[in-house]
Amino acid sequence: MPKIKRIVPMLVLAAMLSSLTFALACGSETIVEVTREVEVVKEVEVVKEVEVEKEVEVVKEVEVVKEVEKEVAVEVEVTPTPVPLGYTDVPRNRTLIMAGLGGEHPGAFTDIEQFNAHAPGLSRSGLYQAASEGLFYFNMLTGELIPWMATDYEYDDGYTGVTVNIRDGVEWSDGTPFTAHDVAFTLNMANTNPLSARHGAVNQWTDEATAIDDHTVHISFTGPSPRYVWDLLIFRADIGVPWIPKHIFEDVPEDELAEFGHYDPAKGWPVVTGPYRLVHTDVEKKIWDRRDDWWAAKIGFQDLPQVERLIFLPGMNEITMAQLLITNEIDMAFSLTVPNYKAVVAQNPNMTTHYYGEPPFGYEDWWPVGLGLNTKRPPFDNKNVRWAISYSINRDEVIEFGFGGGQIVQQLPWPYYAPMQKYHDEVADLLETYDTSEYNPEKSAALMEGEGYTRDGEGFWVKDGERVGIHIVTFPQHPSTTPAAPVVTQNLRRGGFDASFSTPTDFIDQIFQGHADGFIWGHGSMVDPEPVLKGYRCELVTEGEIGFIAYPGFYRWCNEEFDSYVEQMTALPEDSPGVLPLYRKAMEIWLPELPDIPLTSTIITLPMNTTYWTEESWPHNDNQYVHEGFWHRTGLHIFLNLEPVE
Repeated sequence: MPKIKRIVPMLVLAAMLSSLTFALACGSETIVEVTREVEVVKEVEVVKEVEVEKEVEVVKEVEVVKEVEKEVAVEVEVTPTPVPLGYTDVPRNRTLIMAGLGGEHPGAFTDIEQFNAHAPGLSRSGLYQAASEGLFYFNMLTGELIPWMATDYEYDDGYTGVTVNIRDGVEWSDGTPFTAHDVAFTLNMANTNPLSARHGAVNQWTDEATAIDDHTVHISFTGPSPRYVWDLLIFRADIGVPWIPKHIFEDVPEDELAEFGHYDPAKGWPVVTGPYRLVHTDVEKKIWDRRDDWWAAKIGFQDLPQVERLIFLPGMNEITMAQLLITNEIDMAFSLTVPNYKAVVAQNPNMTTHYYGEPPFGYEDWWPVGLGLNTKRPPFDNKNVRWAISYSINRDEVIEFGFGGGQIVQQLPWPYYAPMQKYHDEVADLLETYDTSEYNPEKSAALMEGEGYTRDGEGFWVKDGERVGIHIVTFPQHPSTTPAAPVVTQNLRRGGFDASFSTPTDFIDQIFQGHADGFIWGHGSMVDPEPVLKGYRCELVTEGEIGFIAYPGFYRWCNEEFDSYVEQMTALPEDSPGVLPLYRKAMEIWLPELPDIPLTSTIITLPMNTTYWTEESWPHNDNQYVHEGFWHRTGLHIFLNLEPVE
């Protein structure tokens, strides 16, 4: 039997960390430190090997430790930190402080002076969701389409182009009107300049964008493209082309686009359309202050947000975020496991979640996760081995021990949103035969033995003298992937696979370039499965096993018949009834092949602090004006709806 390691996947508060004082956010104030007794709950899962019965017994221990912090009887007068860039003090109940982003930039920002939305590697720290705006927004929880900087659109006959009407009165922060010329310039630049981070998405279907007048832009396509608006022009989650000011970027040489930072405080850069302007940037934080001359308020389209200042902090571990929530030094955190959320609430009851602090706590994100494999690398090119790996994973254990019960089992790589339900139902009969959630060690062993594998002295599968090794990589800190990694690894080892995992800072490069055997990654669909399925197309599979970037085809799986059905889906509008039968045909191939192993949903338990912001104004399951992903492009709608506690 393989040696089973002790698993401690859930980080819970253990020690008081040094507090961050946001004097620059709150102004001068007196802080009184008070003695208090803190109860620290630590959950430990112990995986224990039982040699006689050859099974694994899982034991959960709960240890309660009471600590008394240092006694302090003095009042400490905090002197405000000198304010950089000339911005003024803002009350704490007008300052929204967010930590964690979407998992990227752990520990520190690296894009300190980069605010060019078409440069690679930008963090989601305000530019996309506070300073940029979409022509349209889409609420992924309700399915509502919200016209914003545009009023409407109309496709040409045969979906060979589209006309978009721009709202009158939209302005850039320097007073220059935002017009159809900005839209046309952005699309044409991204289409023709491969240095644009949007080039791949725009170039596939864009022929030319033309400004008919200031308020009308026509976009001609390279071929029929009924999904063009959905794919490029609607802000939803991380999707949607960010618009850039023509009057600034037209002077940037094409070969300097990626290096151009669009950052010069003396010039008022970055120039934006959103209700916030950049006032500070360094490795520790990005700060944006409200613009009272925001176009939407000037024309009566929207009220000015009551959030006057936004502070974005980089990615950090759960212990740090939990401590900052307890001491009210942050308002939102991406994100906590359920046990850690409960530990925070025990010490600071002024917390809420999407379900008001009750199960399932968080909102269902568009990004369910799976275990991906480099299917160009033997033995992962063998579908029977892939199914054997799937059968060896107990997803209930992954959810219990990795997430404290805060996820649900996922059979398909898309969420259970209302528009997606018909696609789950369509293949329900196929899932009875190809149950992607089934835990069955006997089936796993039979498949491996059928492929000529035997177990060695330590219980690992071996063939021709080589073990089946699986090294898994994933995010250093992500609520739906990182906690799963150790539990999935232990399941695989128990099933005879020589598995290990790591969370390296270059995990994306390892996945995209094929260096990783396996990876825990997510998938995004909201109204139909086509966006996920087209990520498995042959054209995305690069030559060679290692070193060639394959995005989003990093599964490196190819089936030409499958491709034909997906291509026909792409040729139809996302809401066309003709998508369903094509989807069925594609899944009749995908499920037996299993190029990607579904694991769990992504239920994001994101604490929202009610100390400074009213509970009623946060997004909840009964008030889903937006989901609470503040790092997404739709985060603007949180900032516009929050109301301060007076």
